[in-house]
Amino acid sequence: MKKKAFVICMAVIACIAVGASAYSVFAKQFVNLKGEKISYKSVSSASASAKSKTPAASTAECSVKQTTTKPTTEKEPQGNNNGTSSSMPYLIKVNKTQNIVIIYKQDDSGEYTVPVKAMVCSVGKEGNTPSGTFKTSDKYTWRLLEGNVYGQYATRITGHFLFHSVPYFEKSKDTLEYDEYNKLGSAASAGCIRLSVEDSKWIYDNCPTKTTVIMYESDKKEPLEKPSPIKIDTSDTGKRNWDPTDPDKNNPWNN
Repeated sequence: MKKKAFVICMAVIACIAVGASAYSVFAKQFVNLKGEKISYKSVSSASASAKSKTPAASTAECSVKQTTTKPTTEKEPQGNNNGTSSSMPYLIKVNKTQNIVIIYKQDDSGEYTVPVKAMVCSVGKEGNTPSGTFKTSDKYTWRLLEGNVYGQYATRITGHFLFHSVPYFEKSKDTLEYDEYNKLGSAASAGCIRLSVEDSKWIYDNCPTKTTVIMYESDKKEPLEKPSPIKIDTSDTGKRNWDPTDPDKNNPWNN
């Protein structure tokens, strides 16, 4: 009788142990399941990126998080800080407050004080464009940008910040983001300096590598007036997908 009771007692203990183990496994699986649900959106986003025709945005330009350049609080340069004599034909100044680019050439003393060209631009929203003095480097006829879009005639200013055209949905001149084009003259980018194709191409063609670029904030009147950009009629399906200033012979604005 005692032996039978002992066997029954051991069986009960074994059942309790098995139950506790099963509960532990279930609890862990439940936690993992919750974790999988939490990360599901991330997995879906990754899958969506993989289906895209273009590389992931993490490889693109104009991403403020990626840049190694620390924005400064430098204001408009004063006195002789407009640049020194060099072999560079021009100096570029970007007034972030007014969304205007001014191109300067040298005076008789070799200082870049003679304004020769003004361009309307769009700087970064929320102060995402750095201030400071930089030297241009790489150039691209097309460049992948933040948001898996493309820009024409890109010139690198510093880090992931470029001069480039208003973005295109694809690497094709008839896929312009026309709503973004109509924002020229106001802060609208992820940090780069957006320009019309005509102006981005001018910098691409005329400003060699190591051209000085000074970016600053100022309400002071500039020596040249800010140009008024052409406005695109977004209901005009025949023209709206092209930059009005693009010299391409296939541009309907040129016909």
